Amino acid sequence: MKNLSYIILDGNLTADPDIKKTQSGKQVAGFTVAVNHNGGYGEEKDPDDVSFFDVEAWEKLGENCNEYLKKGSKVTIMGNLKQNRWKTAEGDPRSKVKVVATTVRFDSTKKKEAKAA
Repeated sequence: MKNLSYIILDGNLTADPDIKKTQSGKQVAGFTVAVNHNGGYGEEKDPDDVSFFDVEAWEKLGENCNEYLKKGSKVTIMGNLKQNRWKTAEGDPRSKVKVVATTVRFDSTKKKEAKAA
């Protein structure tokens, strides 16, 4: 039985997407989404209460993200959580959780303007 690790985020990009190719030739776009919190039940709203989520979008979805998204773009991300684990050169364990996007809703759909040379 497959376990569920699904997430929905609604926020803004902190920088333009960074698209890369893997050794096998697949494209992946990486970007970070900032999500503002409104406070929970009985909590006061803190304007500095923001969470940052690293997101990756693969193949055509990644290409579309690279074409249409830029710093500040408002997006809704649906995807799965993935934990990467590794050891440092000193042998200390490390891990990081990221979101692998399955759907990205572009809340502003203008193409990124070409950067001036």
